Amino acid sequence: MKKQILITIGREYGSGGHDLAVLLSQRLGIRMLDRELIDELWKNDPEMQRLAQEYDERPVNRILSRKINEFDNSIPHNVAQRQFDMIRQIADSGESAIFVGRCADYALAGRPGLLRIFCRADLTQRIKRIQQRHNLSPEKAALLVAKTDRHRRVYYHHHTGKFWGHSSCYDLTVNTSVLGVEKTAEALEAYIRAFQEQD
Repeated sequence: MKKQILITIGREYGSGGHDLAVLLSQRLGIRMLDRELIDELWKNDPEMQRLAQEYDERPVNRILSRKINEFDNSIPHNVAQRQFDMIRQIADSGESAIFVGRCADYALAGRPGLLRIFCRADLTQRIKRIQQRHNLSPEKAALLVAKTDRHRRVYYHHHTGKFWGHSSCYDLTVNTSVLGVEKTAEALEAYIRAFQEQD
């Protein structure tokens, strides 16, 4: 790949967004960061790493946090801010990368070479994917999908003031139910290469 490209992938839970990012990373030869951000940020602090994993992409508990003006003292807020800083540092390094979730589209807003993608899928397929991945009943998988989507929606709105999944927040929305994850990755690779070749 020539000039820097920064790809962000927001995703509905169970849509295959993580798998899509992995495939794109392999096809484009660029690094993909998801939970790796947490591991990298707190590699020398196991306790903070545990807390960060616990609060990763979860809404802020208003009872446990105090916001004064623009300052928030909660662990979830501070975890998110540290992740935003690391996302920006990676972008500042000139390295091309794919960022999964974590409001990366917001953290990188206005950067040249930024392509914001949102991945969705039909609810029945999402439930089935989560059911198989976690060996759950259809009912429990449906509850987990709804709960995780709700957490992501609240988390995104809290940190960005925008609406998670809304088309105005992204350059491209894909439905993996139409072509499947692999064919979607193939189509996106062509799109991304064309995007990168523009002046």
